Amino acid sequence: MGESVVAASVAKPATIEGRNIIILYGSETGNGEEIAMELAKMAERLHFNTIVDEMDGFKLTDLLRYSLAIFVTSTTGQGDMPKNTTTLWKNLRRTKLNNTNCLAPVKFSIFGLGDSSYPKFNWAARKLRVRLLQLGASEFFRPGEADERHENGLDSIYLPWYQELRDSLLAQFPLPEGIDPIRDDAQLPPKYNIRLVPSTTSVTDETANDENGNGPSQFEDGEDLAARLERMSTESPGHETPEQKDGTEIPIFPPAKLLPIPGSFTAEVLCNKRVTPDDHWQDVRHIELEVRSPGRNGAISFAGQTLLIYPKNYPEDVQKLINLMKWADVAEQRIEINWDKNTRPRDYHFPQGATVRDVLTHNFDITAVPKRTFLEFMAYHTNNPLEKERLQELTQRGDSDEFYDYTSRPRRTILEVLEDFPGVKIPYTRLLEFPIIRPREFSLCNGGDPTVHEDGEPTNVYKLEILAALVHYRTIIRKPRQGLCSRYLRNLPVGTTIQIGIKPPSSPFAMDDPTFYTRPLIGVATGTGIAPFRALLQDRCLREPVVGPTLLFFGCRNSSADYHFQSEWQTVPNLVVHPAFSRDVDASKEEDPKLALQRAAGIYDAGKNYVQHQIRNHAAEVGRLLKQNPIIVVCGNSGRMPKSVREALEDAAVMSGVVKDKEEAKAWFERRENCVYWQETW
Repeated sequence: MGESVVAASVAKPATIEGRNIIILYGSETGNGEEIAMELAKMAERLHFNTIVDEMDGFKLTDLLRYSLAIFVTSTTGQGDMPKNTTTLWKNLRRTKLNNTNCLAPVKFSIFGLGDSSYPKFNWAARKLRVRLLQLGASEFFRPGEADERHENGLDSIYLPWYQELRDSLLAQFPLPEGIDPIRDDAQLPPKYNIRLVPSTTSVTDETANDENGNGPSQFEDGEDLAARLERMSTESPGHETPEQKDGTEIPIFPPAKLLPIPGSFTAEVLCNKRVTPDDHWQDVRHIELEVRSPGRNGAISFAGQTLLIYPKNYPEDVQKLINLMKWADVAEQRIEINWDKNTRPRDYHFPQGATVRDVLTHNFDITAVPKRTFLEFMAYHTNNPLEKERLQELTQRGDSDEFYDYTSRPRRTILEVLEDFPGVKIPYTRLLEFPIIRPREFSLCNGGDPTVHEDGEPTNVYKLEILAALVHYRTIIRKPRQGLCSRYLRNLPVGTTIQIGIKPPSSPFAMDDPTFYTRPLIGVATGTGIAPFRALLQDRCLREPVVGPTLLFFGCRNSSADYHFQSEWQTVPNLVVHPAFSRDVDASKEEDPKLALQRAAGIYDAGKNYVQHQIRNHAAEVGRLLKQNPIIVVCGNSGRMPKSVREALEDAAVMSGVVKDKEEAKAWFERRENCVYWQETW
């Protein structure tokens, strides 16, 4: 059933005593985990007994049991370690380990993932490497550092490093005579086996009374979800369907079943309002949620914290995948996975009694842009020689341009790629090869006291707010591109129950420090980057009647379209706002003499007005606050903006006399006694 399609050859690695490797990752968004998994498959093809886990899944003593260790880690926040590395990192830093050479038997290599728009580029990998060497470990292969800002992404550094690592492993640890590396055209066995659970009870009947109170996949007229989707696909184009303001059909919203994710909360949608005009190029939503915290009453500061939203796939996309893979006969059957308690991925949380349709809806990101490894995986599951050849061409590691031209540049989704290769039929037993749906992160835009009060008394009900810019654009593919979470939020009905999480602040200052509320604050925010800054302002105003002087440089396109929260700024005490509208510049007006000087110096884009220009225009104001040990917050889109803002602040420090020259300015902003610098960009 559902898998009599392609018989891909499977090769099992040989068991060779003493030939083992541990690959540990630290990851926030999944990129580090993806690379760790790919490195593990490479090591398995070289017949290493391979274990992959997040860093906090292992103890220091566990490292000593492996011949080799590879660490893969991203950098988060202000040069910090990812949250799933904190326990191991804390243990590594214990002072009693100093001068012990306790890790002398460990041979390691490390690969870092970073973003060069941040001042502390790849610091997590660098800190980890230095500490491992201090404790006596030795490197068997050189470190690698990838940069998300590179025009070809992480692969520009990672792919050459990967190939050199493979060659080095073979050279340093040759295979016994008679054993060759497993060829790339042979598939490795699955890590986990999936089987169908026979059932005589209707899944739809049982989920009608779900213990979580979630609704069944059934409509008021008694028609179930699969039948509705099938009927809609066969109806004529002229059938009546509700429409949105832009004329597109309103799709069937995903079912509300929630996943058993530890530490997550159930929230109700109170408001989902578009705050940009209908004719504006970008749909920005102000979304308010209500969440209950059992056993806790009273105010909680949410300033600087991040909201995690767990989106779902739309039923029509799930049905399309089921049709493409010919899984109709297994879609409604329950599945069971033989998890090994020592190797179960921590991000896999399946609904109770999950069916194939359930996990496709709630767990796997079938509309993501596929990674190279997924196209390699597809090649094992087609009997069409032309398709196999084309997939192998796209995934050649020596040439990334063709792969990016086909996938990343047009933002082609997994569903669309599978449509392009109709001969690919993946068995349901390989479901776990699909990328997992990861929570999307949004900076909370409300601070202060988010508690809901009744009769003057605080309750355990809290209100959370986010400002979300939805991803919706066109590429060379005619069909509009939409992000998974953007589509989910765009059609999210008020009153819906959703699943959320709360991520602790990444800010370098302590929110319980009383000086935080009275110190000067310089904010630089663009677009929805105003969200964390608004939360900080609300927190300051509630907790301290006399807040420190606050200077905000806010950048957006138009004063009439995306000047977010403009009406609120007049009510904030001790706040001065200098907006920069990049598309409102009137070329017919006489140019400001300061801008003319900047243009002549090559630091001003003619016809544009950005936050960095406003910082230089108001250098005297900036300088006055710089002399008072301020908090500096830079929020918004990553890329060129953070670097341009940092350079503008350095120029303002020189222009206002805080420092003598640009070199001194660079060092000035690095010293904590001068200022606290927090960058929150994405």
